[in-house]
Amino acid sequence: MSAPVKIRDARLIDLDHIVHLWSELMGHHRRLEPRLYATVEHAPASFRAFIRRKMDDHEAFVLIAEDDTGIIGYLLGSVGQRAPVFDVRTVGMIFDLMVSPAVRSQGVGRRLVGAASQKFSKRGIRDLQVNYDPRNEEAAGFWAAMGFQTLLHEAYRQLP
Repeated sequence: MSAPVKIRDARLIDLDHIVHLWSELMGHHRRLEPRLYATVEHAPASFRAFIRRKMDDHEAFVLIAEDDTGIIGYLLGSVGQRAPVFDVRTVGMIFDLMVSPAVRSQGVGRRLVGAASQKFSKRGIRDLQVNYDPRNEEAAGFWAAMGFQTLLHEAYRQLP
C-alpha cells in the first residue's frame, strides 16, 4: 500500500466500485464452484440495487477501504437474528469481504473486519458470523487468524 488506508461508510458514488469488486469476488467463487456461483446476466445491476438498499437499511452497513489509488476493498455486514430458541439471538453477520488482490496480506481485510466489529459492538452485539467456502484456503486462513471458529458446515446436493 502506497498510502494509509482509510475505512469509511460507503457512499452512493462508491456503488460502481463495489459492484466491480463484487464481480471479482464472484469470479473467484465460480472458480471454486462453477454451478452454484454462476450468475445471471443482470447480476451486477441487481447487486448494485441490493447494495443501494443495504446502504439505507438501519440494520446493515457497507464499509469501504480506500487508499490514494481509490477503493481497494469493501465489507457488507448486517444484524442477524437466530431462532427464538437460543440464548444468543442477535448476531453480527459479515456477508461479503473483498480486498483487491494487489493489496492483500497488508492488513486491509483485518481493518475492515475491525471496523465492522466496532459497529456491531456499539449495538451490543457480541457474536459474529461469517460464511465462506472451505475450499477457499485464503479465506479459511484469514478467518481463523481473525479468531473465527467453524461451528457448522453447509452441504449441498443436486437433485436429479
